[in-house]
Amino acid sequence: MEEFEIDPQDLLLENALRVVFKAAEMLDAEALTPSQLKDLSGALRDATEIVLSIETACGCDHDHGDEEAE
Repeated sequence: MEEFEIDPQDLLLENALRVVFKAAEMLDAEALTPSQLKDLSGALRDATEIVLSIETACGCDHDHGDEEAE
């Protein structure tokens, strides 16, 4: 049996992207209540924080902060 390792950062990124795509579907599909919009906003904020924390923890030699300055 072949063994493989699952990278926790990959799982976090996949979940964050699922949140973004689900949010897009919700925004396209229907009119949302203020409560639903607040929940959606919070979920997108959390997804953004996950992506930013993964980028900050990236082990590559590339300085991701310089991309914004270019």
